[in-house]
Amino acid sequence: MKDQGELVPIDALFTIDLAKRTDDFNMDQHHFHNAWEIYFLLSGERCYFIKDRAYHVRKGDLILIPVHALHKTTSTRKGSHERILINFRKEAIGNLLPQWEAEVTNIFAEFPLLRLNQKEQGVVRTLMTKMLTELEIRQTGHEAYTKLLLSELLITLLRLTEGRPTEIADYPNSLHYKVSEVAQYIGKHYAETLTLGQLSGLFHISPFYLSRIFTQVTGLSIISYINHVRVEEARKLLQETDLSVTEIALQVGYQSVTHFGRVFKTAMGASPQKYRKNR
Repeated sequence: MKDQGELVPIDALFTIDLAKRTDDFNMDQHHFHNAWEIYFLLSGERCYFIKDRAYHVRKGDLILIPVHALHKTTSTRKGSHERILINFRKEAIGNLLPQWEAEVTNIFAEFPLLRLNQKEQGVVRTLMTKMLTELEIRQTGHEAYTKLLLSELLITLLRLTEGRPTEIADYPNSLHYKVSEVAQYIGKHYAETLTLGQLSGLFHISPFYLSRIFTQVTGLSIISYINHVRVEEARKLLQETDLSVTEIALQVGYQSVTHFGRVFKTAMGASPQKYRKNR
């Protein structure tokens, strides 16, 4: 999988993967893709940066990553871990849950982390294990059955989150907390002129140190992260409004429409005009 920040293609509409690592493993860079992602930590601990903040993920935690959300996982002091990872696009469940697409989108937006109790962990693990078994044995109808299991998992998540308060998740450490503060500030002020020097002054950190820790946690430089946030906001505006490309460029913080078009195409693989046409 390419981790360069552009739209990462997923060959299949639905993939599931089990991985066990006995040593430290860090994603070198961030990535995001045109699919929902479910990450279930079976053992160990991880640091997980999602969109604009870092999370301390523990055994039994479930991570829900929305479409196009920037994410990066790194080691804690306990390097070994085991996880199950699911990527799926809405086409994967086709007509199975058409009326629930908005609800599924909402839970991925509202619950980046679900801290499951033992019973909940057992239910989720059983469904995921069945999926893995189906894809390994590949008996008649395994693809259809696996999608049914995915639909059952999504319905389970809808039930688990119904009336549930959002988790007050802890940060892995003070470094991740500080980077999250900066990322969240960028998320609120992306349309303004933002520079490394300005941000370092606001958060009382030297430019060199801020640049280093921000890249370490997010996988992106400050400038690249600002561009990512702006492109994501522009992508939504292209899909949801009839504003011109020029108006959108200015609204998300670009003074040059040419520069905006170049940055957008690098990130999304298409010009703003073509992206809107194919939405």
